[in-house]
Amino acid sequence: MRHADAELQLWLANDRIAREYHEVEMARLARDGSETPTLRQRAGQAVIALGERLAGDARPAGEARRLPARAS
Repeated sequence: MRHADAELQLWLANDRIAREYHEVEMARLARDGSETPTLRQRAGQAVIALGERLAGDARPAGEARRLPARAS
């Protein structure tokens, strides 16, 4: 009877390991398979771009600094 218990415990452990491996593999595929950025990534990129614009680091191509016409 002890052999049957041990065999059952081994089968349950192997089943749990296989299930966890499958879940991890599916999560990895879902994470790697998404080519478009997530909403969180897009929001982060927008905040960074806004911060750069406010700091004056990056300007759009059509927008240049204006020089004063005369001294004030």
